[in-house]
Amino acid sequence: MAYRRRKLMGEINIIPLVDVVLVLLVVFMMTAPMLTQGVKVDLPQTQSAPLKAEREPLEVTVRQDGIYLQKTRIANPRENLAAKVQAILAEGAAQRVLLRGQKDVPYEAVVVALNLLRQGGIQKVDLVTEPLSQG
Repeated sequence: MAYRRRKLMGEINIIPLVDVVLVLLVVFMMTAPMLTQGVKVDLPQTQSAPLKAEREPLEVTVRQDGIYLQKTRIANPRENLAAKVQAILAEGAAQRVLLRGQKDVPYEAVVVALNLLRQGGIQKVDLVTEPLSQG
């Protein structure tokens, strides 16, 4: 009996690869907005227009438990915040700075954070608030 060799298939089946890529795309699309939220803070409400963001802003958050740069708590902010901001500016990342102050934090804490940002070389700071609730 003569055996015939089967012809080898020289094509790659990419359908499973496409399925995996699409699933990863959906996962990243759903998690990306959650990653840019920053530190949870209860903001005061005002009547103002939303900001248009060209690129991701630098967020500074003032809470009862301290000052945060992005999501990282700054140890001893009076000494370290200005230096960290100067280092960010030195990298060429001159960008919009958003200052988020929890509504029950003393006014002094927000002013101190604003002053430390100015010492770090930031001249323009946007204050973040919640829109007024209708009703």
